[in-house]
Amino acid sequence: MIVQFPEFYPDELVYSLLARYYTRTGYMRYIFAAEDLFWAKSVRPDADFLNQYTPDALRMLTRKLTMKQIVEKHTMFSYYGRFINKERRNKAFQALVQMQGNYHNLLPMPKQKNGEGRYLRYCPICAKEDREKYGETYWHRIHQMPGVCVCPEHGCYLSESTVKISGKVSPDLVAAELIVPEKYGISACKNPLECQLATYMKEVLQSEIDFKSEVTVGGFLHSRLEETPYRSVRGEQRNIGLFHADFKGFTRGLQENHFTELWQIQKVFTDDRVNFQEICMLALFLKVPVEELVKMELPEQTQEERFDKEIFRLHEQGLKYPEIARRLDASYNVVKAIGGKRYGKYHKEPKRPLKSGVKAYDWERIDRDTLPLVKDAIKKLQGKEGERPKKVSIYAVEKMLGLPDKRIVQYLPKCREEIERHEETQEKYWAREVVWAVDTIRKNGDILNWKHIRNLTNMRKKNFIACMPYLCDYEGEYTSIVESAI
Repeated sequence: MIVQFPEFYPDELVYSLLARYYTRTGYMRYIFAAEDLFWAKSVRPDADFLNQYTPDALRMLTRKLTMKQIVEKHTMFSYYGRFINKERRNKAFQALVQMQGNYHNLLPMPKQKNGEGRYLRYCPICAKEDREKYGETYWHRIHQMPGVCVCPEHGCYLSESTVKISGKVSPDLVAAELIVPEKYGISACKNPLECQLATYMKEVLQSEIDFKSEVTVGGFLHSRLEETPYRSVRGEQRNIGLFHADFKGFTRGLQENHFTELWQIQKVFTDDRVNFQEICMLALFLKVPVEELVKMELPEQTQEERFDKEIFRLHEQGLKYPEIARRLDASYNVVKAIGGKRYGKYHKEPKRPLKSGVKAYDWERIDRDTLPLVKDAIKKLQGKEGERPKKVSIYAVEKMLGLPDKRIVQYLPKCREEIERHEETQEKYWAREVVWAVDTIRKNGDILNWKHIRNLTNMRKKNFIACMPYLCDYEGEYTSIVESAI
């Protein structure tokens, strides 16, 4: 039975919280605490992310926060997962929320070389302030960012503890209060760029993650080169040599900076390299505000499109290509090729007339008229008025409304968007089934036990375990009720 479970401090790692619990409850050995906290007592606590916890430990962890909030605010997911593409980002996040181990395959985790490993780090001034405010210190996320050796809050160098982050060390939970000394030397960082970069990375790390954005970081950074010497006049080419030279000059003096080669920068722009620190360094060099980096958006028109439109506009006013080239500071041959539409397709081809007898459908109107029917179908699938819920999907909605296969995907974008907003993972759907089953059993006055839940849902016990993080999102003690039933 877990008692005296602490609450999260600001920016505290999950590992740190469990270590504080282990220390204050007085277990004789780590293995006894592991039996209460983890599904397997031999598990090695993950310092950066999560493990698979027992129902009792999970309930204590999610008393005040949902599992999604814990992953975002108390693990290193924001560091490793923020800039990967949308599909991988969401898969990795769901794997963490469901406490599955495959997130390591989705996140760009660095490989340790020559047996070297990371160690948990701390800021001496932060530790002093923690002890004055909370009576103890703890492991902060912002101190564990690879590539950062300065505390973003106080501008002093971080200190390494003896707690190694490695899969080869013996399983243990070590609280910062037991390791961080009360007397220590403080070394102030005198490099303004080092401090500025640490602060910038901290603000990015602690910002909300945009899970819906499909903009890649390479495409975003490329767009921020517009109207700079690092892109050609039309914008289709990067002057990567000049950019590399200026960037090296900007970052000169940073300690342990391994992001210095031209090919490394090129790989960031092509989305083949998504290192958090390197992306922040490039964004800082380009003077991208934090709020714009964490919510990346592309301009409505690219530099190429604006350039081409300006050529057409000037030409329609009667200007000749030599004059247009002079005004735009561009090559005459390029301007003439674009003006003659030989540089590519710059104007949409007129739509071909429909063949005789073929009826033209107003898909925009059909999409608009079908949307209310789709919303009603989604409510029915979710279990309207106590009915058993069904999984929401495009196929299920089409089947319920009697629509042809792929009609919504191909022709009805508003309807598709509405369905996608309500689509859910299998584990989240199982959670809704459990909630429906518990409510049904209560309503019928039956005894709440695992047999009745299983008979109603046809769910295996391992499925229930997988959906437990989502049960914590519902009002009511569904997790504890079902645990007692099992």
